[in-house]
Amino acid sequence: MNNYTMPPDMSEKEKIIGGILNINQFFWVLGGLGIGAIIFTLLFDLIGGKAALVFGLIGATSGLPFALYKKNELTLFQYITFKQKFKRKVHKLPNRRKDVL
Repeated sequence: MNNYTMPPDMSEKEKIIGGILNINQFFWVLGGLGIGAIIFTLLFDLIGGKAALVFGLIGATSGLPFALYKKNELTLFQYITFKQKFKRKVHKLPNRRKDVL
């Protein structure tokens, strides 16, 4: 019987943070936590601790959809950027011949 070596699947990025997150997902979560911390510190003196904590938690979860959600095998950030590039394209083809209807 012949043994064939299969090449490794390189389409997925390596999960290096606890086997759950890859490095890009980790930075999205870290960025969301940073935004939440900034919101909390700015609002703590203005509106109090509990309300600032609520707004800080909302800000902290802002990075989760970009880290975890996939649509059509693309991350949410890639999907949004491709969608914006597609919207900027010219969708009408020029028809220079006037006799063609």
